[in-house]
Amino acid sequence: MQDTPTPRKYEMQNVKSKKKGRISLSHTSQTVLLRQPVLTPVMVSLENPDQATVAIRVDDLFSFRRQNLPIVTKLVGYQAKEGIWVVAIAFAVARNTTTCWESAVYINPRQPADYQLLQQLAEQERVPFLFLSPRLKVIVEQHTDWSVLQRQEVRVLLTRVDHTLLGNDSVGGIDTEFVRARTEFQALYSVKTLLTMRPYGAGRSSSSFGGVVLD
Repeated sequence: MQDTPTPRKYEMQNVKSKKKGRISLSHTSQTVLLRQPVLTPVMVSLENPDQATVAIRVDDLFSFRRQNLPIVTKLVGYQAKEGIWVVAIAFAVARNTTTCWESAVYINPRQPADYQLLQQLAEQERVPFLFLSPRLKVIVEQHTDWSVLQRQEVRVLLTRVDHTLLGNDSVGGIDTEFVRARTEFQALYSVKTLLTMRPYGAGRSSSSFGGVVLD
């Protein structure tokens, strides 16, 4: 079995800009990325600047090098019957003129680090996407705009989430209740469905979405 590389501060080659640059991924973020399978998106926080960022290890960096790579994002919140919230950032990346890759990153508001990511998303004007080589040594940096409307959606969602967190201690380690809620959410709605759902309030009540809160 191949050993997992030890997380450390890498001097990465930023393929997009052709310049050497230090990407400030924390030790924790690197560890999380290295533990996930390739093509599994993870939401992390960049240290400089302080931004919520989607990071993904990929085998083929070349297809993500296209300048101004088109990326579409959609914020979705889901509250399971037990009151557990799952927040997803669904996205589609046009890798070339014929191939579009769709995926989603899931955030657990009960985890302090994830809650902080949502707070960052309520303020920042764009979402960086970092496509990294499997050993995190090479990076392709892209980004997509995060509009005023999307930031407002996060603030509204945080208000709803806060009501369920009042009086509850934050959850550390593996949150089995969140895992069950996320599995339930994924079984109900594919990523393609999340990306094409009608905006919340556009002629349908929230209950029609089974707990999904849309923009």
